[in-house]
Amino acid sequence: MPKVKSSELNESLSLKPSELSTVLKAFYGQRKPKPILLGSPGCGKSSLVYQTFRENMKLPVFVFQATLYDPVELKGLPVYDKEKNISKFIRFEDMPQEKAGILFIDDLPHAPTQTQNAFMRIILEGIAGAWDIGGLFPIAAGNRSIDRAGAKDLQTAMANRFCFLNFQIDYEEWRKWGISHDIAPEILAYLGTPMGREWLDKFDASQQINATPRSWEFASDCFKALKSGSILRTALYGCIGLEAASKLLAWMKYYEKMPDLQKIIAGKNIYPEELDVMYAVVSGLVAIAKSFANTKKTAIFQRLIDYVTEIPDTFVELGALLSNDLCHLDTETFLKLNNDKWSERYPDLLI
Repeated sequence: MPKVKSSELNESLSLKPSELSTVLKAFYGQRKPKPILLGSPGCGKSSLVYQTFRENMKLPVFVFQATLYDPVELKGLPVYDKEKNISKFIRFEDMPQEKAGILFIDDLPHAPTQTQNAFMRIILEGIAGAWDIGGLFPIAAGNRSIDRAGAKDLQTAMANRFCFLNFQIDYEEWRKWGISHDIAPEILAYLGTPMGREWLDKFDASQQINATPRSWEFASDCFKALKSGSILRTALYGCIGLEAASKLLAWMKYYEKMPDLQKIIAGKNIYPEELDVMYAVVSGLVAIAKSFANTKKTAIFQRLIDYVTEIPDTFVELGALLSNDLCHLDTETFLKLNNDKWSERYPDLLI
């Protein structure tokens, strides 16, 4: 049976996470077509499905790791019916049957060809032997074959059951996600710089350790747990690789030059001269704003809006970045602020 190369199919079907989320919701609403998300390892495919349906729509998401199942297992456990002298199947406990939700078939392109073929009826009709997935909507995901991460090209019969959607990593959307998921301000600041931004996704199939959105999240956890020192350095090497970690640690000298942010919060307008230090200030202030309780959020938001209103012209783009971050944190609070002077300074900024 001929195979379909995912690298050929997805070249022109590249969507940002927010666009993919819109597509997935629409497909779920009308129950078709069935989508498959393809992208490099660690780009955020699984996180997108969880966030779209579990976090935003409050629907259950049942993860089904395709590589863990033998083709026969998808039909259930065969048992002998003595009265009828036939074999029948009993559904396994981990095969969900729900009225609504998502059946997330992860790593489908990694599964053996026979297992992929066994999924065909599940994808098209929602049935395989004793397993009827009920009202669950199947969504598949996997790496591209060109990434050399163990993924195979799908058989054409299987490919014909899907709408192929390629995952495009977008820094601005990742930053919004990172702020809401408490990514360390050091990581947000570095990856926001012109030098650091290109390292958000540096997947190289020839390397065992890569800088990807997923591994940067691991690096963030290292910062929170270890703070500094040689142990942190070694842990970062293990998360994002030697080159990426070395560049991050070299940049940290700018982070260490950052002024006392509490003085800025208290009302003193301090603007560092170096651009990289200003990136660190912006991420640090956003982290502080996120930590404030709702009762104090309006005051801290107003203070930071006043701060970016007076920011030097050389840093006006960073003022816009901080403004967008605050709006993303709490749009309702942001829109209640006194924004008259801010609007004059940032007339082209769409919130």
